[in-house]
Amino acid sequence: MKSWHKFLAFIVILALGAAGSHSSSKAKMFLVVNFDVEDYITPESEGIDDIPKWLAETMSEEGVTGTFFVIGEKARSLEKRGRRDVIAAMARHDIGSHTNYGSIHPTVTEQLEKADWENGVRQMFDQELAGAKELERIFGAPVTTLARHGGSYGPQLICALGKMKVGYAGSPVSLPGKNVVWFCNALNFYGQYDGFDDTYYRDDLFEPLFDKLKAELPEAARTVEVLPFFAGHPTKIRAEQFWDLNFYDGKNPAPGEWKTPALRPPESMKTAQKNFRRLMQYLKSRDDIEITTFRSLMDVYSSQKEFLTAGELREIADDTLERRTIVPGEYFSAAEAFAGFVKAILDYQADGSLPQNLKVIRPYGPPEMPVSQPEISRVPFKDVHELARKADDYIRQVGCLPSFLTVGNARIGTGSLFALFCAAFLDMNSKNLKSDYEVPSFDPYPKTNENDIIQRVQGFKSWPVHRSDLDMAHIVEMTKMQLWTLKPAHQK
Repeated sequence: MKSWHKFLAFIVILALGAAGSHSSSKAKMFLVVNFDVEDYITPESEGIDDIPKWLAETMSEEGVTGTFFVIGEKARSLEKRGRRDVIAAMARHDIGSHTNYGSIHPTVTEQLEKADWENGVRQMFDQELAGAKELERIFGAPVTTLARHGGSYGPQLICALGKMKVGYAGSPVSLPGKNVVWFCNALNFYGQYDGFDDTYYRDDLFEPLFDKLKAELPEAARTVEVLPFFAGHPTKIRAEQFWDLNFYDGKNPAPGEWKTPALRPPESMKTAQKNFRRLMQYLKSRDDIEITTFRSLMDVYSSQKEFLTAGELREIADDTLERRTIVPGEYFSAAEAFAGFVKAILDYQADGSLPQNLKVIRPYGPPEMPVSQPEISRVPFKDVHELARKADDYIRQVGCLPSFLTVGNARIGTGSLFALFCAAFLDMNSKNLKSDYEVPSFDPYPKTNENDIIQRVQGFKSWPVHRSDLDMAHIVEMTKMQLWTLKPAHQK
C-alpha cells in the first residue's frame, strides 16, 4: 500500500476518528504494524534482503508483532537466493500476500479492466490462491490477508479472497463509523497511518514525524477501533526510488533491462535500525493500544449472524420504504436482506405464515447494472410470488442477485424488486395483502458512502505503474453493484 495514494497520517486519524468514534470506556485500540515486502529487482549484493530481516528481528526482540505483506515474486526470489534466515525472521510474525505478481503487467487492475464478474473472479481466485499457497510453502505459515499493492484493485479480487477466507487490507471500501467491513463477502480493512518510509535513515527527518505520532496517537486510541500502522516498505528504507520504476507507465522490461533504484549509503542503515527500534519501543510502551496482526483481526471480526429474524426483516423493510433508499443494516447486507425477503415470501405462500427465523444466504451483487426505472408500474400479488421464485432460482444457480427479472416482457431492476418485496413482506406480516402492488423506481444499488468509495477507486488509475490509458469505468461500475454486499463487521 504505497503512500502515493494520500492516506497521510493526520488525515487518516481524522477520518478514522470520525468513522470509529467510541466512548472513553471502549476497549484498547487494535494497532497492526505492517510492511510491504516487494523488491526483487535490486541485486542481492546491495543488502536490500537484509532489511526485512532486521525489521522482523528488532520486533521480536522488543516483544512486538506485526504483519509482513510479501509479493509472491519477492518470496520466490528469497527462496532462490537461499535466504532462509530472512524467511525465518519474518515467519516469526504474520505473513500476508501482497499479490502474486505485484507490478508485473498486466496488474490486477489491468486484468480486471474489462473482465466480467464470473471470469474475473475465477482468474483472481486461481492467480491469488496459487500465490498464497507459495507463501505458505515458503514461510511455513498460514496466509489470511492480502494487502492492496499500489493501485491493484477490483471487486472480483475481493470476492475471490472471500472464497479463500482471506481478508483484504488497504481496501477503498468503508462505512461511516466503520473501517472494518464486509464487502464481496470478505473482510475489508480500510485506512492506515503512514509516512515513515523515507525518514528512518536520518534523525532530522525521523524526529518530526515521531513527535507528530506521539501527539496524534493518544487521540486515535480514544476514538479508533482498528488502526493499520504502516511502518514502511523495507526497500524504501534504503532506496530513494521505488523498485518498480521499471514497470511505470505500463512497461514490462525483460529482467536484463531492469534498473536498480538509487540507494542511500549503507552506513545510514545503522541510524535506520536505531530509529525503528525506538518506534517499536514507543508503541510497546503504550497501555491504550493492543498491538496485533491482521491474522488475529481476521479471527476477531470473522463472526456473522447466521439467522435473520422476521423482526429484523421488518425493520429493514420499514426503513427502506420510509427512506426510499437501500441502506446496509447493522448486521445484514442489502443482498442478504434481499435473499431473506425472497425466502420469506416463498415460505408464506407455501405455509400461510411468515417464518420467524431464516438461514442467512449471502449472494453477491448483480453481475450487470440494474435498470432504475421499472418497465411496469403495478403487478398483481401472484406475480410478486412468481418474481420471488425467479429470484430464488437465480440466486441458487448463479450466486448473485439478478440484475432484473421480468413480468411478461417488462423488466424490473434489482432495487425496484427489493422495494416491491419489502412492501409485500410488510403486508404479509400484518396479514393485509393487497391484490396488486406498485413497482417503484428505485436506486439500482445501495449508495451509502458511495462517493468516498468511488473516489478512492478512481484514484487507483494514477498509480505510476498503470498505463496512462487505463479505463476505470468498468471497475467503478462493478464496485457499485457490489455495494449490495456491504455491511459493518463486528467483533466476536
